[in-house]
Amino acid sequence: MLLQNAIVDALNNSEWAFPLAECVHIGGFAIAVGSIALVDFRLLNLGLRDETSAGILRYTEPWTLIAMMFVVFSGFTLFVSQVHIYLINQVFAPAAHRNVEAFSQQGRVDRSGRQGARSDPWNCV
Repeated sequence: MLLQNAIVDALNNSEWAFPLAECVHIGGFAIAVGSIALVDFRLLNLGLRDETSAGILRYTEPWTLIAMMFVVFSGFTLFVSQVHIYLINQVFAPAAHRNVEAFSQQGRVDRSGRQGARSDPWNCV
């Protein structure tokens, strides 16, 4: 059964494990959104004008991917630690689905901005 494993036992029986997993989850989101925002600001020509969007994306993409791995793995451990609560929560499933859609759409937009034109901030659309 999913509720009977070492990770779930550690999260449910330790005073600090669940809050630490939440911090990793939220911190991962913050790093991912921040690195995506850097590329978006360049695409909108609002900042980092000395760099191309492709250059910024090349630098921030590993940060985004690593942060999203932390988000996914910590989110999964948080989910399996209290499955019964998340399954009856009517907000959880639509919110998780919207987050997955938003990050996958952002990845497509950022990858289309790899051309890195300095003069046209709308070259990704």
